[in-house]
Amino acid sequence: MAALSADVDHPHKGNLEDYKISVKAVGADTFYKGACVYADAATGKAQVSVPEAGDVFLGICAKQVVATAADDLVDIYAGGLWALNMTTPAEGDVGDACFMDISGTRTDNPADAIFPGDQALAANDILIGKLLAIDVEETTRGWVLLQPGWIYSATLGWV
Repeated sequence: MAALSADVDHPHKGNLEDYKISVKAVGADTFYKGACVYADAATGKAQVSVPEAGDVFLGICAKQVVATAADDLVDIYAGGLWALNMTTPAEGDVGDACFMDISGTRTDNPADAIFPGDQALAANDILIGKLLAIDVEETTRGWVLLQPGWIYSATLGWV
C-alpha cells in the first residue's frame, strides 16, 4: 500500500467522542482523516510521516488537519473498535496483535499494518491494536481494538 493522500472513513463501533483527544503536531504535515498518527520518539508530538524506531502509535486521525507549524493541534481517536482495511486478514489472525512493521512498509495507512502470522515480530515494531474479528460483510477488513502507546522489544515483548 501507500501513504494516504486523501481522507478515509473507517467503520467503527461505540461512541468515539469518549476517545477523542487533541495532540500537538511535530511540525508542518497533512494529517488525513483515518490516518495512523504516531508520537515522535524525540519530541512526543504527533506525526503521520514514516514512523521510526521508538515512535509509538497514538490513534486514528479524527479529521483532516493541515498543520503549518509545530504545536498545531490535531484531533485523534485514541481508542475504540475499528474496521481497518487489511491485506489478508485470516481467521487464524484473530486474537493477534495488529502492528506496523518498522523494518518494512511504514506509513500512516492502516492498510499497511500486519499480523504476527504474516511476519515475525521484530524490535521496535509499533502496536496498532488487537484483531478481534474479521468483518463478515467485507472480508478485507478486520475489527481492531486500538491499543496506543506500545512498541515491541525483542527481549521484553510489548513495552
